[in-house]
Amino acid sequence: MEEFMQNPRVNKLDEFNYYKLRGKIVDLYLHAFTTGEYAQYIAPETAESTLDEMIRNGFGNMAFIGDKLVGVLIAFPLKKDPEFPWNVCSDIPRDRSLYIAEVMVHSDYRGKGIASRLVADVLRQAAGTYSCAVIRVWERNVPALSLYEKFGFIRAATITQEKTNLCGDELEMKKIYLIKNLEDNELE
Repeated sequence: MEEFMQNPRVNKLDEFNYYKLRGKIVDLYLHAFTTGEYAQYIAPETAESTLDEMIRNGFGNMAFIGDKLVGVLIAFPLKKDPEFPWNVCSDIPRDRSLYIAEVMVHSDYRGKGIASRLVADVLRQAAGTYSCAVIRVWERNVPALSLYEKFGFIRAATITQEKTNLCGDELEMKKIYLIKNLEDNELE
């Protein structure tokens, strides 16, 4: 339990070190999205190809406690998100918007400030290059919504996705896109 007292070490994630840690990142992705209250079915090969594509298009940060990978954030240009509702959010600059595609924290380490640290670090990295950041979250994930709203993200649009739960039943998920202006807001 003493490891919780440590601040996480955050390292940049890029295509080079992603492949060194790919197995651990895939395991964390599967753990984050197939367990707990927000569980859905994701095939391991789907997780691998999804993460591979994301990192080809973007970058991120990884959080470690000791040698254990406990969190990952992956971001890429918003124009690479095929589901973004451009028809509703036409004023969002296509070429200067960052999409925070995944924020994953191992369930044993949630509520310890790891997601906050990952988000804050990537927002600082994005400032100057991107004019806004966008994130999408399931409407039922109140802790995540709360976190992003504390960072100044505001609700902009909603989409519905069809997923499969762990029992194989169809699950309709309402996802909320939140947007944060990076040009004239504090990033802390």
